[in-house]
Amino acid sequence: MINKELENDYPIMEEIMLKGIIDTHCHMDDPCFADRLDQMLEEQQEAGVVAIMNSGSELPSSLRSCEMAEKYDMVYASVGIYPNETASLPEDYIETLRGYAKRKKVVAIGEIGMDYGYEEHPDPAIQEKCFREQLVLAEELDLPVVIHNREADEDTLRILKDYHVRGAIHRIFSPIAYAREFIKMGIYMGFGPQITYPGSDGLVQLARECPKELILLETDAPFLPNYGMEMPATPDMIAKVAETISEIRGDMTPQEVVDTARENAARLYHIAC
Repeated sequence: MINKELENDYPIMEEIMLKGIIDTHCHMDDPCFADRLDQMLEEQQEAGVVAIMNSGSELPSSLRSCEMAEKYDMVYASVGIYPNETASLPEDYIETLRGYAKRKKVVAIGEIGMDYGYEEHPDPAIQEKCFREQLVLAEELDLPVVIHNREADEDTLRILKDYHVRGAIHRIFSPIAYAREFIKMGIYMGFGPQITYPGSDGLVQLARECPKELILLETDAPFLPNYGMEMPATPDMIAKVAETISEIRGDMTPQEVVDTARENAARLYHIAC
């Protein structure tokens, strides 16, 4: 559902079946999917989803992501330490991550980054140390990064400029001025269900401006369903995200948005589909 408060001239679009969807950021290892994961993934394929990238956020979820990728053809993995999990890491965590990152179908380091959005967030110095160590690992292994950045744009930009990495911003929180700076660096933008919510004017503007070759589609499932829908979010909700971006931009059909994002994901993450 497009934000009609902002964009009153968009036509109402009927629900359509889109094919070839890649969800470049989700957490299908979440306990809410545990009892029916096989069935859920089958349903996603029937709904047009051809691949998902399951993201680690600490060591246990990174390992689960590796195991899922090895078990299911449609699943790929990223491994990393989310900034709010950086306060109590074992000293050898980077060696553990290095081992995970070398496993089959691990295509990125992430989600990693900086987050000042919570009142009791880990010390920024600790977050930065962990972020930098994982960026070094990404450089070493020639893997792209999945970046989590919330209310930390200046520090995230400053740190990224010290490394030669490619990657994507996941679940975009950045004001448009900062998002433009990431785009100048060639960083991909991961658009998700938040763009379907009222009040998403910054994301609407970013969707208009973002170069086609830097558009990715994601859900962050199960955490953020489309506007008006109940939890849990699932990868097939990307269809509405693609429709919304199509309406905003006016230069691509929903299927072309999906196709473009799939090609971009394949190029960035070397996902075969």
